[in-house]
Amino acid sequence: MSRIRIMAAPIAALIAALLAGGVQGAPVYQPPGANLTYGDVTHGQRILSAAGNPAAAAAELARAGKEAKSGSHMSVVVGLEYGNVQELFDTFDELSKIFLPTEPDGDPPPPGQDPDDKPPGIDFPIDVDALLDQLEPEMQAAIAAVAKEAATLGALLALIKVEGYGKLFVSGDVPIVIGKEFLGGAWTFGVNYSGTSKAFGVAEAIDFDSDEALQNLRDGLSDGPSTLERRQIDLSGGFGLFLDPENDSALLNLENDSLLLTKAATIAEFAIGYSRRAWATPRGSLFLGGKLKYYRMQLSRISVRFGDITDSSELFDAIRHADFDNDNDFSFDLGALWVSDHYSLGATWMNVNEVKFRFPEVDTSDYKNPDIIAGLNADRTYQLEHQLKLEGSLYSQNRRWTANVGLDANAVPDPMGDDFQWLTLSAGYATDSWWLPGARVGLRRNLAGTEMTYLGLGVTTLKIVNIDIAATFDTVDISGKSLPQGLILSIGFEIGF
Repeated sequence: MSRIRIMAAPIAALIAALLAGGVQGAPVYQPPGANLTYGDVTHGQRILSAAGNPAAAAAELARAGKEAKSGSHMSVVVGLEYGNVQELFDTFDELSKIFLPTEPDGDPPPPGQDPDDKPPGIDFPIDVDALLDQLEPEMQAAIAAVAKEAATLGALLALIKVEGYGKLFVSGDVPIVIGKEFLGGAWTFGVNYSGTSKAFGVAEAIDFDSDEALQNLRDGLSDGPSTLERRQIDLSGGFGLFLDPENDSALLNLENDSLLLTKAATIAEFAIGYSRRAWATPRGSLFLGGKLKYYRMQLSRISVRFGDITDSSELFDAIRHADFDNDNDFSFDLGALWVSDHYSLGATWMNVNEVKFRFPEVDTSDYKNPDIIAGLNADRTYQLEHQLKLEGSLYSQNRRWTANVGLDANAVPDPMGDDFQWLTLSAGYATDSWWLPGARVGLRRNLAGTEMTYLGLGVTTLKIVNIDIAATFDTVDISGKSLPQGLILSIGFEIGF
């Protein structure tokens, strides 16, 4: 199966999950519309500029004066990101052959994890007759081969722990900025629509001791007539050797709690914001604002040991049939913005009250490693952690030209557990012409988590249509082709009324 074909499974699963359950608000992994390129800054060129920092709407209303208009921007964002492991799901499926399956309990297994369909192990080039004759050099050579296999497998598990993931995110955003003052300030409303799904490996380290394995192999072959029987000899670090003298073969297997975890989150956010001028001077004005957000969140996750996997790509598809836990709560943001004729400086305190949501429990009865069990239990909670966003912009008098910088002062996780802390640099030119397009360019780097850098490009055509695309400099090999490790596309249009 090529990796291109593999991508269809998570896309179909996530679309089904979105249709079944709702949307996700305020995604930390990418901003909507033109802000995909600009970043979370008050650049003053599109309607979304007044919908980010809670204080920005009042600043825009004060700048536009009697010419201020109400407006909205509707955008859809789709993004894909893969770890740098070639043929991701094929890697999981091949790797699973060496792991011992869970003991059957009579229940039909979920999709993608049927231990009865697994081959008995990986053929290992060991001369069983030599083993039965208890020839010391052959035993040492066999253990050396197992040690090499353990080292290779351990290295692969370490790689999977960091790079073994596939992720999809979808977002829809509809902010509304009111162009008239009411109760002494400016008002904004918004509905954010998005969701994310991810499959990734969780690895248990392998601790293989060659001396211990050699002694266990000697002991296992020194019990007389039973050496002629089919049986298992436990070596070291979870490795076992299944001997079948009748067929002159040996199979190497591993008892280990490494697993594949598939998660999905769909959230709806409804927001209302208020801002006003707090202080005015000849050199500039200070604006303050707040935003109240209501979340409706649905979360799901499926866990399966490597030993039970027969088709890992099915697990992504199975997320549409999984149980989603529903949770609702309120959060709020605070913002401040200093605006002068040619520059602005701002700060936003996101998710001040740090509300928590919970994923469904997963059955850990088949796991033995306490660290794996503790990790699965800890992974159940998702917290909207507070984050401080800093911003600065330089612009011409008419805001046709702008240069911007945005910085997240701290990292926060998304529902999949990935940390994000964005640093963005951007510049753009805007026009009021229906025929001459506006253009923008931006660099976006995640200072935490994947630490990847995106290059963003965007244009505005017919005054209302925004098209933005961002791609990573990091690449992955997919079916022999080098492609961006992350790719995000945003299409939207804005209207004034």
